[in-house]
Amino acid sequence: MMSRSNMTKTGLFKLAALPLMMGLSSSAIAEQENQVKPQLTPCYAKGLDDRLLCGSIKQPVSDNPADGEIDIHFAIIPAIKPSKPEEAVIGFAGGPGQSATELAAIFDRNLRYARESRDILLVDQRGTGKSNKLQCEGVDLISQFELNDLTEDMDIFAKEETQKCKDELNTDLTHYSTVAAAKDFDAVREALGYKGLHLYGVSYGTRIAQEYTRQFPNSVITSTLDGVVPMQQSLTAIGKAIDDSMNALFDRCETDANCSENYPNLKANFYKLLEQLDDQAIETTVRHPRTHKKINLVLTKMKVFSTVRMALYSHTTRALVPLAISEALNGDYSPIVGLLSSTDMMDSMAMGMHSAIVCSEDWPSLTDASRADHGQAYMGRMMIEGFDIACPIWDAKPVDKSFYEPVKTDIPTLLLSGGLDPATPASWAEMAMVEMSNVKHLVSESATHGVVSQTCAANIVGKFIDSNGSEELDATCLEKDNRKQFFMNLNGVALHTDSGSESSEKE
Repeated sequence: MMSRSNMTKTGLFKLAALPLMMGLSSSAIAEQENQVKPQLTPCYAKGLDDRLLCGSIKQPVSDNPADGEIDIHFAIIPAIKPSKPEEAVIGFAGGPGQSATELAAIFDRNLRYARESRDILLVDQRGTGKSNKLQCEGVDLISQFELNDLTEDMDIFAKEETQKCKDELNTDLTHYSTVAAAKDFDAVREALGYKGLHLYGVSYGTRIAQEYTRQFPNSVITSTLDGVVPMQQSLTAIGKAIDDSMNALFDRCETDANCSENYPNLKANFYKLLEQLDDQAIETTVRHPRTHKKINLVLTKMKVFSTVRMALYSHTTRALVPLAISEALNGDYSPIVGLLSSTDMMDSMAMGMHSAIVCSEDWPSLTDASRADHGQAYMGRMMIEGFDIACPIWDAKPVDKSFYEPVKTDIPTLLLSGGLDPATPASWAEMAMVEMSNVKHLVSESATHGVVSQTCAANIVGKFIDSNGSEELDATCLEKDNRKQFFMNLNGVALHTDSGSESSEKE
């Protein structure tokens, strides 16, 4: 749910985880035994010292043979001690638009306990990574910094950029929906000979995990959904989650002795800054965050809000928000520049695939009522406007209405939510679980987006998988407050905190 450019409507639109065997007839079993398994070759992933095994299979692009085939690439992180060779844990990447194999180091860390006895399977969803990545030439960081979205006709700009990307890709995005992709994942499972999978999805990855469960329930042993996106929910509802997470940060600063002393009236000052930028952009010169060369920066309301929004995802960047707001009001934009540069996701996100998902699944589900509701939040309104511009140009066929029905399953399912999540709040998990009869929902009140990556939940997930969801889980460790101290100045955090404020110890 991120963007390659957080400063245009196009950018906001782009932003915007009981063993059963598949029933086979005797002829199908014979056909499977005669099937040539995909060739596996040794490979390596960034950030991992361990050797992986990589391969690919061919899948039809659509039901029409004339549309040809697509190579679906995958990587296997071998089990430490493969005592469960017929099972694997499959990791579904988020975005939508991220490559699972490129995130191998993160999946390895998040699933380190499950890997002790089972392979970790990572499949690049069609349209991402090496599976025919749908990526267009992006706007470089300097151009993003220089763009003035107050003076440009952004509707025309967004239409031109979308049409340019569509022409460049020359691909029918209808074939890259979540529904189509689910079949690829099961084809990889079958080709590799795994009889059952433990699913682990994060963010958008929870949507593909749910759709996979719906289509191939006999292939699923357990399912862990981390930062849950309900099938019933359009991503434009994210605006309220952003506002709630932002207000939680402002409230904490107000009750933290050091923060309230250094940044009095933080919330009011944030909206004061936005108001100043609403009609008049600030033009200044800053240092490029990587080359340190002087470059031009045009600071606008959209850029500031989008930058703070993305900072809410991590405790490290959340800790910088009060300083960035305060310094910007005083004319020092270096903290904002640091946060702004960290939101550039152009290289890691396949924006064509991202568009395929939101235009076939999220945009068509919008009603007059949901538009009015989601549009009350600034980011929700910007996303809807972006969808309305880009999706008619992409012309992706909407998914069937049955796609939006909650998944009905008795498969052991673990839902994880962060109390400070600016994208997928705990209420979304409650919405997703209405038809799940064998489900546990755990909330870490101090976590943001992606509970496993920032808490003790990796161990919990490992035990959940090892017991096939039958073991009673001890989740008391999720109560630990893992927030970080706010930065009090450019040199770092405060050396001393108010003893009466527990939350001032961490953020």
